[in-house]
Amino acid sequence: MIKMDKNKQKVATGPRALPIVGCGGTMYFVDLRLREFRDVKDFGNSVRFGSEQGMQMCIQTGVVLCSGCGMSVIVSKEFENETLRCMQCFNRI
Repeated sequence: MIKMDKNKQKVATGPRALPIVGCGGTMYFVDLRLREFRDVKDFGNSVRFGSEQGMQMCIQTGVVLCSGCGMSVIVSKEFENETLRCMQCFNRI
């Protein structure tokens, strides 16, 4: 559900859909909270962000991990040359 707060900004409440990315012919949900890619068709098949394959997939899909607190975000290619800060600990990512 999307509501408008008093500052006229959209506020999403309720369940959110996980982003989906393709890699090597397989579609994966990107679960930032669990820090893993999960196969859309086979939930038991997952790739941890910290694994060798997971690190390559993070680079390909724009997933960035904060070295300070471990928070993960997806950064658009438009911002890959910008200096960005973590929303949790404010370290550069």
